[in-house]
Amino acid sequence: MTAVLLNSAAPWGAGDAVATAGHALAAGADGVGLADSPRLFPDCLVETQRVLAATGAPLAGPCVASLGLRHPATLAGAVRTLEQLHPGRVLTVVGRGESSVRNEGLDLPPLRAYTAALGSLREALGQDGPGLRGRLLGAASGPRTISATAAALGGVLVDAGADTDVVTRAVARAREADAGTTVWLFLRATVTDSEEAAAAAAEPILGSCAMRLVGAPEWNGLDAGQLAAAKQVAGSHDYSRHGTAGARGGAVTPADRWVRDRFLLTGDAATITARLRPLAGLGIGGVVLAGAVAGVQDRLAELVPAVRAGLGAT
Repeated sequence: MTAVLLNSAAPWGAGDAVATAGHALAAGADGVGLADSPRLFPDCLVETQRVLAATGAPLAGPCVASLGLRHPATLAGAVRTLEQLHPGRVLTVVGRGESSVRNEGLDLPPLRAYTAALGSLREALGQDGPGLRGRLLGAASGPRTISATAAALGGVLVDAGADTDVVTRAVARAREADAGTTVWLFLRATVTDSEEAAAAAAEPILGSCAMRLVGAPEWNGLDAGQLAAAKQVAGSHDYSRHGTAGARGGAVTPADRWVRDRFLLTGDAATITARLRPLAGLGIGGVVLAGAVAGVQDRLAELVPAVRAGLGAT
């Protein structure tokens, strides 16, 4: 059965990770991921310990731990400690850490430096590395990062939106680099009953989604007009409020709906299942649901089975 986790992205003082995990488990999910951005969220590694100690969650862990801020050796030490305390229950997802790095006024690590950091992390995990296979993933969205991550870690959390063709190509790229790569999907989805609700759900993350399109226009099949429109949406995103209401700082544009549909699954449960069905044969190992999507927790008990049904799980 496809594992489904909720990524907890409650800002400081806005919620408790243990309570969120309990809610997710009650809704049928397998656990939680904990977002990593020190200006926005409590520490993801400390929160992982709290969740695993206080609940029966099969899986919990940092998602996505920022290698733009954390040294691979110290992150590996924390992961090994958590794994010793809670064997088989720690899911570790790492990444370049876009919003966390931007919020500290730092440059995003170039791919070569990031790939080296992935190798250092794997080396630092030492004898624990093989035992973590399938639970150690690197978040990646573009083709070069997907390939590098699959080769370095043997596990990729594909963050390529909700377009069937793009996701299919992303999974294929990961398996080209390593045929045995574990592939999970980072999925932005929420059950909605109206266009207004769908637009509101997208507001906290719309600009960052557009930024991904801008960063890889050929990979995403954008023409010149679409690229210009995506740049306008991306330019409106306030990364200091990423994942929260009001992050969409600019006026609504005609491109908002188009960008949203490329990255966010909305509608009733049956609609979400139908949009995922073309991906059912890709061998997806798990799904992390974006907790920053407005309203996702309110109808999580409908969303989790819809996602599992769409990916072919029983």
